[in-house]
Amino acid sequence: MGKKWLEMMVEAAAITIVLVAVCQELEKPAEERKWTGSVGPVPYDFRIPTLERIKETYWNQYDTRIFLPMVFGIGWTVNLYALLEKCRLVGRALSEEDFLMPTESIKKTLGHASE
Repeated sequence: MGKKWLEMMVEAAAITIVLVAVCQELEKPAEERKWTGSVGPVPYDFRIPTLERIKETYWNQYDTRIFLPMVFGIGWTVNLYALLEKCRLVGRALSEEDFLMPTESIKKTLGHASE
């Protein structure tokens, strides 16, 4: 019973956000409608996705955020590049020093300890 109730609440919230987003856009003059924005903290984008925007969202090397606004719809999606970079699976080449002292805070701590 609890799971079904939670699913219904999530669906109701999603439908409400979509309706509010559409109303926000329709309240603007036609030339000002972008069909992208946010309802409170929840982003929305109702523009037709392009290959470039899909790539910029799912594999964005220039944005360090793991969660980015969805290419189409409401909510967030995962920037796979940022996630893999945080896991150190992609990005800059790693040196032996990176494996021995992986963070600046550890380097500073060890530097102060040796003084």
